Amino acid sequence: MLDQLLARGDGLDALRISIAGGALLLALVYLAFVNGPVSTVRTVLKTLPIALLAILPLTYLGVVGAYTGGLLILATALALSALGDFFLALKEKYFVPGLASFLTAHVAYLVAFLPRVQMPEGAALVAIVLAVVAAGAFVVYLAPRLGRMRLPVFAYFAVIMAMVAAALSVREASWMLGAGAAVFALSDSLIAVRKFWTPFPAINEAVWLTYIAAQFMIAAALLALLIPAQVA
Repeated sequence: MLDQLLARGDGLDALRISIAGGALLLALVYLAFVNGPVSTVRTVLKTLPIALLAILPLTYLGVVGAYTGGLLILATALALSALGDFFLALKEKYFVPGLASFLTAHVAYLVAFLPRVQMPEGAALVAIVLAVVAAGAFVVYLAPRLGRMRLPVFAYFAVIMAMVAAALSVREASWMLGAGAAVFALSDSLIAVRKFWTPFPAINEAVWLTYIAAQFMIAAALLALLIPAQVA
């Protein structure tokens, strides 16, 4: 899949590889700052990986047969996620704007998935049921600790579960689409644990690594759907 996405021979291969590789490298560098205090360097390093990745879909806009609307929606979802990263890198008072940014990012992903959704069956249906039940149980358990954030958190989890269900219902997609959406939900759940429950050792690293993995998996799987396969 990656060779088809990053090496198309249209003159933009080096740019695409630089974008994907640079985003991954910056994400790994941020691990050294994940437990550090708020600072300009830390904020920039947290924001840049997905902000850079948001450029990748735009490099395919000139590809014949590519789905322009889908590419723009994917770029928007990634850009909104980067905005959420920016807010969450700042002080606690910016948690709500960060939550709102990621909520709209999930809506954008949902919009990208919906045109390709089919009735789930088999393993996909089982995975959807398990994900929804697990998320519901988690939110119910968390509810007494949420205070005035109860409704926003409930709405957030409803949207991300819709996104997960939609991703798992795209039969033509690589397994990475559903897996990436599920891992994204896991990352968000870890953020909820960190904020409203009792954090465990290395939770910051766990949140970041699951988040980055989710974004890369979703982006790769969705790009594979939006860009025509190369003819050998």
